[in-house]
Amino acid sequence: MNFSSEETESVLDLIYDAAAENDLWSDALTAIAGLTGSQGGILFGQSVTAQRIYFDFNGRLDEACNRTYRDRHMINPWSVGMENQPVGRLVLSDQLIPLSDLRSTAFYDEVLRPQAVSHNGMMALAARNDFRAAFNICRTAHQGAFDGREQRLLERLSPHLCRSIALGFRIDGYLAMRNAAFDVLERLADGVVVLDRRARTVFANKAARKFEADGILNLRQMLSTYSQSHSKRLAELISAALLGVPGGTMSMPRPADGRLLTILVSSIRSRDLGRLSDAGLKDVAVMLFVIDPANRTSIPVAQIMDAYGLTQAEARVALAASSGSTVLETAQLLGLSPNTIKTHLRRVFAKTATGRQAELARLIAAVGTVRVMEPNGK
Repeated sequence: MNFSSEETESVLDLIYDAAAENDLWSDALTAIAGLTGSQGGILFGQSVTAQRIYFDFNGRLDEACNRTYRDRHMINPWSVGMENQPVGRLVLSDQLIPLSDLRSTAFYDEVLRPQAVSHNGMMALAARNDFRAAFNICRTAHQGAFDGREQRLLERLSPHLCRSIALGFRIDGYLAMRNAAFDVLERLADGVVVLDRRARTVFANKAARKFEADGILNLRQMLSTYSQSHSKRLAELISAALLGVPGGTMSMPRPADGRLLTILVSSIRSRDLGRLSDAGLKDVAVMLFVIDPANRTSIPVAQIMDAYGLTQAEARVALAASSGSTVLETAQLLGLSPNTIKTHLRRVFAKTATGRQAELARLIAAVGTVRVMEPNGK
C-alpha cells in the first residue's frame, strides 16, 4: 500500500486538530483506518482496575459492540496484554494472543465477531498508575494482519498521537488560546505573543508588554530582542513556525542580571486559525511564550505530578532542574544527595520523554503556562 505525503499530512492535521477539539478524534481514526485499509479505529481512556471508561472516540467501528465491550469485556486478552506496554509502542494483537486462541473467547464472540474484527494494532498513548489512553486500529480476517509498510506508517504516527494526547491533557495555555480566553492570558506570569503570517505582533499579554517595558523585547513591527544575535535566532524560529514546524525553543539572558529566559515558539495549526480569526485576530500563524525559568517553582507541584505522572519528589526535582540548576545546586536546594537527584532526573526524563534539561524546561513551561485560578477568578 502506498501512502502519499499529502494523505499523511492531512491525517497529521486531523490528529493535532483533535487535541483542541476532541470530537475530531473520530475523523482522525477514520482517516487512519482508511489510509491503512483497515476496518476502523477507536481511542479510549480507561482504568481496568476501576472498571471505568473515562472517554472513547469511535472511528467507524460498531457502536453496539463498543457498548458490549464497556459493559462486559474491559478485561480481555488484548487489554491484559497491553497493561504494561510502554507508551508509544505499536503492539500487534497476534503478538499478544494467536487468532486461533482469541476465537475461543467470549470477548471475540460478543465484541469482535459481530463486526468481523480479527486483527488489531494497539498503542498506549498515555499512562499513569492504572489509567491508560489507548489507540486501536482494527482489521478483518479478509484484510489480514498489518504488513510492514502499514506498521511503519502507524509507528510514524505514534509520536504525533502521543503528542496530541499530551496537548489535550496538559497544555492549558494552548486550550486557553484555542478558546480565545484573553482574560486568562492576561493573568499569566509568562509572556504570550501572537504573530500573524507576516510575523507582526497582533496580541501581547501583560507579561509580554512588561518584557518590552524592561527593554528585553520589541513588540512593534517585526518581533525582536535587545540583542542582534538573539533576534536573528528568534527570527529563524519564527520563520520555521510559519512553515508549519511544530515548535522550537531558545534561551536569552536578561540584560539587567544575565538570568536566562526561555522563549518557546509554536505554530498555530489548522482549525485554531478560524477560531482566532472569529475572535478578532486575523491571519494568525505563530504563538510565543516568554518564560523566566527562575519562576518555575511557582507552578504547583501537584500540577506537574498530574501532567507527567511524576511522584512528588520527582516533580520537585523536575521544577528545580528546569530552571537550569546543576545537579549539585538542585541537591543543595532540596536537601538531597547528588546521586538521589540523578536517580530522580533519570525517571523524570523517562516519564516526560526528554533527554536534556532544556527539553524538560520547555515541557515544564508548557504546563505552567496557565496558573490555577482562585475560586473568585483572580
